[in-house]
Amino acid sequence: MISRTPSGGTVVLEKAFVVGAGIMGHGIAQMLAMNGVHVCLADQADNFLERARGWVGDNLNYMVELGQLRASDIPETLSRIDFTTDVTGNLKGAGYVLEAVTENLKLKRGIWKMLGRYADSDAVLASNTSSYDIDDLARGVPNPGRVVGTHWFHPPQITPCVEVIPSRKADPEKIDWTMKFLSDLGKEPTLCKSAPGFVANRLQMALAAEAVSLVAEGLATPAEVDRIVKTSFGFRLSTYGPFEIMDQAGADTYLSIYRYLYEKLQKPHVAPPPLLVEQVEAGRLGLKTEKGFYDYGAGAADVLRRERDRKFYARLKLLRQERQKER
Repeated sequence: MISRTPSGGTVVLEKAFVVGAGIMGHGIAQMLAMNGVHVCLADQADNFLERARGWVGDNLNYMVELGQLRASDIPETLSRIDFTTDVTGNLKGAGYVLEAVTENLKLKRGIWKMLGRYADSDAVLASNTSSYDIDDLARGVPNPGRVVGTHWFHPPQITPCVEVIPSRKADPEKIDWTMKFLSDLGKEPTLCKSAPGFVANRLQMALAAEAVSLVAEGLATPAEVDRIVKTSFGFRLSTYGPFEIMDQAGADTYLSIYRYLYEKLQKPHVAPPPLLVEQVEAGRLGLKTEKGFYDYGAGAADVLRRERDRKFYARLKLLRQERQKER
């Protein structure tokens, strides 16, 4: 059921099972089906399944319109998705079982109890939860070594990232299989430890909270905040992560800004982070000292600057094209 090719190449998965045919579940099922996996997509009522079937069809047709898919591929993709209200009767043979229902802890625990009982003993049991502790969800599930959280991002058929959150008792082979499987789907799986909100949502919620505060303080309108984000650091974040950007700007520069903001605002979230203070005291300032959160070789600054500009000009071209269409 779950295997690799003899050469250690592409993961072979014949069947997957997704519980929850909502905003996330239907897109994940679509992604799996597009990659040759037979998927059972389950929900509690036929009307939810019909809605999901419509969403998947609309998604595929729009991909054709955008030149991302051939029209001839649609029937075969749809044929790989079985829409069902029968969870227990369709779990057998599924090597990847994903719970993707709404963020309701009581509901999720009930489903996990069912999955743990009826899913194959060697199947990877995963949750798409965006915030709940994986070990808390999987408590009492037989064979806990098979439990690995996989947090996809909306829209799941497009957005590359999947946070992979192993349970404390997860089998290393299951973790490796999950990482390889998601990579074969064209995703960008990244390991992180289980904690409320994991990594992406901790960052995302912090940004959203500050954006709301800025509007509440009357410093800018929602539209002005969005425009600033999209054309400043948000523009850069499509290419570089926050640690890469800090290394480019300099840890000492960031620390000075933090100290000024904390002096003026007295808000805990802008207090100088101790790790950043340590970086500066150790002389790890980033590219300017050839070592920061990352280590750089001699001359790396010039090489990175040229690569940065190449990527940014390409993104600037796309941004200007989008703005032109909006006018």
